[in-house]
Amino acid sequence: MADEYVKDLVMARLRAMPPNVTFSIGSFGSFSPGDLIAEVRKGSGIGEATIKMQINFLRASTKVSQRIRPKADEYG
Repeated sequence: MADEYVKDLVMARLRAMPPNVTFSIGSFGSFSPGDLIAEVRKGSGIGEATIKMQINFLRASTKVSQRIRPKADEYG
């Protein structure tokens, strides 16, 4: 089970998304950000999958940003 900080972080990311975005989660179906926030709050299997998905995205984003960070003198 994710700790409260991680849950809050994931829910904040989901609240920042447009409400018409949908996420397909395996055989469970499609969910709006609001649906996923409710699942994260409940601590359901879908909520846990959402947390893992968002944390993996953040980890991957960090790795990518480290690889493309421009040198100080690039781009002015």
